[in-house]
Amino acid sequence: MNEKIIESKSNDFYKKLKKIYSNSSYRKNQNQTILDGPHLIQSFSQNFVPLAIIKDLSLSNSEIEKIISESNCPYYNLNHELFIELSDLKSSTGVLALIDIPKIEPPDTDGLTILLDGIQDPGNLGSILRTAHATNVKSIVMSETCADLWSPKTLRGSQGIQFSLYCAVNQDLNKWILNYDYDVMALTTSGESLFKKILNPNMAIIFGSEGRGISKSLIKNVADNISLPMSKDVESINVAAAASVFMYEFNRQVNFG
Repeated sequence: MNEKIIESKSNDFYKKLKKIYSNSSYRKNQNQTILDGPHLIQSFSQNFVPLAIIKDLSLSNSEIEKIISESNCPYYNLNHELFIELSDLKSSTGVLALIDIPKIEPPDTDGLTILLDGIQDPGNLGSILRTAHATNVKSIVMSETCADLWSPKTLRGSQGIQFSLYCAVNQDLNKWILNYDYDVMALTTSGESLFKKILNPNMAIIFGSEGRGISKSLIKNVADNISLPMSKDVESINVAAAASVFMYEFNRQVNFG
C-alpha cells in the first residue's frame, strides 16, 4: 500500500480534491468525483477500483482499515482540520475516496423510464434514485437543469445507486420524447388519478422541478397527465414523495397485479 501524508492545504493534490468536491464543472471536466464515507466506498468497490483513499488521521476503526487494506490504490493521511475543510459535512466520516465516474451501460430491456425535469435539490434527486432502484426501474433520464448526479451531496442521498443504475444526464427531454417508442406521461396536479389508471409495462413518466413543475413544452408532448389524489387543503407534496408513490404503484401493477 502506497501511503502518503498531506500536511498543508497548499498541497497540489489536496487543492485538486477540494475543487472536485465543491465544483460541478470541474468534476465534469475531470470525470471524477469524491465519495464521502465508508458505505459509499464499499458500494463502489464491489465493481470498481478507487483512484485514491483519503483518511482522517484522528479517526480509525476496523471498517476504515479494511477499506484501506483492500483498496488497490494509493492512500493519503490528512489531519482532522484538513479533512473537515475538504468535506462539506460538519463531522468527519473518517474516509474519502477519489474515483473516476463510472460509465453504466443502458439496459437491454424496456420497462419504466423516469424523466426528471429540473430536479435541483440533491436530496430529492438522491431519494428518487433510491426508490427507482428499490422498484426495479432500469433507466433515469435527466434534463440539463437537474442537480449534479455525481456531487457528494447527491451521492449521499442516493447511497451510491448511480454505481449500478443507468442515468442519462444533460438530456433534451423534448427530443428524447420524440424518439421514444412508447407513451410518455406526466405526473401533475391535474389529470386522471394514478389509482384509476392502468399503466403500460413499457412507458415513461415525467417528474417536474420542486418549484415550477414540468416545463410547458414537455406537457405538450405527453400522451396523458396523471395525478395523485390529495386532501383539498394540500396543493402539492414533495417531488421525491410523489415519485415514490408512482413508482411503487407502477411496480405493484406490473409485477404484483
